[in-house]
Amino acid sequence: MSAVKLSTIRTRLKTAIEAIGGAGLKESPLPYQAFGRTPNAIGQKAFAVGVLSATSSDERQKPTVGTLCTTQIEVRFSYRLRPLAQNEDVDNIMNLENDIIIALCNRANAALYANIHIKFLSVNRILADTGEYMISNIEFQILHYLPLQ
Repeated sequence: MSAVKLSTIRTRLKTAIEAIGGAGLKESPLPYQAFGRTPNAIGQKAFAVGVLSATSSDERQKPTVGTLCTTQIEVRFSYRLRPLAQNEDVDNIMNLENDIIIALCNRANAALYANIHIKFLSVNRILADTGEYMISNIEFQILHYLPLQ
């Protein structure tokens, strides 16, 4: 397995999410850390991919191979709740979460899975302070080698 940079992993995940047919997801112009912090930072079906942390294993670190890492990734997206169909939209959010999980755990996607392994960990959702949007957070764990040179 060849080493893969963290930015490459983030870009692959972004590309896989944007390729979900009929989902209408678009990457937010704001980085993950700023997504959802203010009402004007949220848009319908906007998403951000955040690299939360990367932890090296106890294996020997080899400059030519890299270091074996477990990287925590979170996908955050927003979904607008219609005032008269909020329960229906919550179901739509959960369906979209499932579509993202399926897209990122699809091992048949050779471009996404080149030299990495993706594992789904958890999903949770919160209501934005304005009550207009639901924010969904989907957490994944990536096993890969991180380059050392």
